[in-house]
Amino acid sequence: MRLSQILYPNEILTSGIAADFPVGMPCRDSRKITSGDIFFCTDGTKQSGFSYIGEAKHAGASAVVTEKGGTERTSRMGIPVIEVENVRRAYALAWSRALGEPQKALRLFAVTGTNGKTSVSYFLSELFRMTGHRTGLIGTVEYSDGTHSAASDYTTPPPEELYPLLLEMKKAGTELAVMEASSHAISQDRLFGLSFETGIFTNLSRDHLDYHKTWEAYRNAKAGLFRSCQNSLLNQDDAMARYMGFAAQGSVYYYSGENQNAEFFFDSIRCTAHGSYFLLHTYEGEHIPVETPLIGGFNLYNSAAAIAAARLAGIPAKALSEAAKKLTAPPGRLEKLPTGTDFSVFIDYAHTPDALEKALSALRPLTGRLTVLFGAGGERDRGKRPEMGHIAEENADFVIVTSDNPRSEAPQDIISDIAAGMKRKTHTCITDRKEAIEYAVTHAQAGEIILLAGKGHENYICDRFGKHTFSEREIVYQILKG
Repeated sequence: MRLSQILYPNEILTSGIAADFPVGMPCRDSRKITSGDIFFCTDGTKQSGFSYIGEAKHAGASAVVTEKGGTERTSRMGIPVIEVENVRRAYALAWSRALGEPQKALRLFAVTGTNGKTSVSYFLSELFRMTGHRTGLIGTVEYSDGTHSAASDYTTPPPEELYPLLLEMKKAGTELAVMEASSHAISQDRLFGLSFETGIFTNLSRDHLDYHKTWEAYRNAKAGLFRSCQNSLLNQDDAMARYMGFAAQGSVYYYSGENQNAEFFFDSIRCTAHGSYFLLHTYEGEHIPVETPLIGGFNLYNSAAAIAAARLAGIPAKALSEAAKKLTAPPGRLEKLPTGTDFSVFIDYAHTPDALEKALSALRPLTGRLTVLFGAGGERDRGKRPEMGHIAEENADFVIVTSDNPRSEAPQDIISDIAAGMKRKTHTCITDRKEAIEYAVTHAQAGEIILLAGKGHENYICDRFGKHTFSEREIVYQILKG
């Protein structure tokens, strides 16, 4: 492979650089460079990429790619320096080109928003699959090329993982690919150069302000997705829908459970402990009856969004109505554990104030006693902790505050932040999450629902000692057996 194949001459700002010499693969981690690779100098959250140029050179890098001004900082390194306008964008394009632009063989769909990304992407991929299309999935729970699946490491992987996944999909004969688009990924240009047939917006509420710093920056990151979408499908009932629509470059469609003028509008709603029913009206005058085994008002929106996106993709209405009957929630999304007891245990990934409130609201009508167990992640937005404490005690009968990936923070400090938002005494604090689960299960009453919130599909916990295996499912089963 030659430089001109992954960085086009008109993209290179540096004068005097040969635009066509043999190179290896693009790489942004100096520890992973092999001889001939090009080192892309991207900054991390704590360290400048320039700190690793010497290490990259020693490992055999053939050149360094930086943004304008990089030549001055690396002139004494004794390695060719290539300047570009935006190194992250150049890195994404380089990976795409190095692997032969596999995305061009696929129809791409993306889902963004604070909550619901995993469910909508999962539902959409299942609808495609059940209507006869080989479909790939990239998201928080799993990566799948349409044939094989594996646990994921990122909601939206970086280019060095994303493009090999897209290539595997192409090789497997996959037709469509559905992915979650996180605000981190959009702001870091991981998806730069990709063109999506349809982008879906679910909702926007407080999250990731430890990274984005301001609400406006977080909102703008989400809106960035719709500049590269042929169709934008937006939740009109969210206050930020119009903002996303203004950012969109292609056709804009709205879905709603409140506004009958939306292109996709659902009504005639019936929700029970066993599932939901609604009628989805389309801008083409169709009326699609939808019956699913999904519970919770938020899943009305999630399933409506997925069905609307599938209809935009050309899937017949009748086929979608039949497929919807078989939809199931993705792992860890309001998932009921088969305990065989006279009380119920649900696990859910809810780790934001809005998601916690929606999960509790979904379960509230199903029981006379609702207990919620949750914590908050360490080294993340501290401002949402007391808000989550307030929401928990307002929507549950009893609250158990515990740990959830404390990382380097002291668990008790996080718990204290949560408890600061709680005014009543209908709660207890148990630092060890396993002990907290045991307390909830052993004190459960007949007919009670216990919601274990925050971990969902995760089978690990992160503390100051590292990452450890931690499966809430297994813990519940062990307690019941014991």
